[in-house]
Amino acid sequence: MTISTIERLNPFIPEVIEDPYKFYRRYRELDPVHWGLSANPRLSGSWYLFRYEDVVHVLESPKFGREAARVREDGEGAPVPAAYKGFRSMVSNWMVFRDPPDHTRLRSLVNKVFSPRMVENIRPAIFGIADSLLDRVQNRGAMDLVEDFAFPLPVMVIATLLGVDPQDRPMFREWALALQHASASRLTPSPEVYAQAEQATWGFIEYFKIAIAQRHLEPRQDLITALVKAQDEGNKLNDEEILATCIHLLTAGHETTINLIAKGMLALLRNPDALKLLRSHPELIAGAVEELIRYDSPVQMVTRWAFADVEIGGKVIQRGDSVGLVLGSANRDPARFVNPDVLDIQRQDCKHCGFGSGIHFCLGAALARAEAAIALNVLLNRLPEVRLLNEKVEWANNIVFHGPKHLRVGFRKVMAIA
Repeated sequence: MTISTIERLNPFIPEVIEDPYKFYRRYRELDPVHWGLSANPRLSGSWYLFRYEDVVHVLESPKFGREAARVREDGEGAPVPAAYKGFRSMVSNWMVFRDPPDHTRLRSLVNKVFSPRMVENIRPAIFGIADSLLDRVQNRGAMDLVEDFAFPLPVMVIATLLGVDPQDRPMFREWALALQHASASRLTPSPEVYAQAEQATWGFIEYFKIAIAQRHLEPRQDLITALVKAQDEGNKLNDEEILATCIHLLTAGHETTINLIAKGMLALLRNPDALKLLRSHPELIAGAVEELIRYDSPVQMVTRWAFADVEIGGKVIQRGDSVGLVLGSANRDPARFVNPDVLDIQRQDCKHCGFGSGIHFCLGAALARAEAAIALNVLLNRLPEVRLLNEKVEWANNIVFHGPKHLRVGFRKVMAIA
């Protein structure tokens, strides 16, 4: 067995969050299968994998999965403490925390609804939402790209898909943020954070119970109705699964897309040659989105549980161990990508793992790609002189859903003509 000669990594401290790639490089080179600190104080540690080959192997291997209860009897791997019953029950029904056979059934049914055709049909609405957000700020000459644009856009898009009352979007935004803080930080949330998530959960439950009951009686042309109708060889989603799926789409897709848009624009603003090329060749936007995901992944890390003893890189990962798959490091692995630290929006080989791989490949990947491509298109078209106002970025305290808390940009004012 290889003996580690490097200090144990705590990936949740501010120094790593502010500049993760220098840490990734060091551990990828010196200890790519690393026994580091866990965010869960009840666990003695967690494995972290930094190489592309190892990360993809685990993502695609049936020897690793999401349901800790299959291999741990101590309850230490539960995503939410038992005291918060509503939140724990709801998260347990999220597809991302399920393994086959339940995951297979849910995924096949939801895939029929969350289809490429659905994404294509919503594209005009995404353009309209992006334009409306810039209409509100274009005469200011400055904005917080996160708060004014990247944050509201995905919430408004998924609300449109679900078919909810537009007046309820601010409430959705508040609830989604409460759930995200408690479920995605990997930072051992405080009791106050969990209590807010519990309250938000019951708000969502009561709201969607009414909406689902209405769709049973009066179907509409929206995502909730499609989920109610989804069937496959006699199987169908029950109301609890429909409810959990609606909430999951609002929360998980929401934070991923915020970071993709915000960090994508940040990368372009810090690489003016790439920005200039994209302005003059908008046909490159789809490929640029893939490169931006690889270059600075919106989700930096995902967790799996070992379902058997497995040897990787000379280390034995034991059954029941937690494994952190560092997607951000894998996507900068020089063994997989040429000049990985260079942003190249014309990169031909860009098979990143930013959306995962295997059976848990991100369900909303097509929608996130469309939202990001449209957002960049609208931003570059309507803000021709956009620039960073603060070179130092204030990062949200989250290495998993990694992104700026705020991103101040300036641009030439465009005054409305009466």
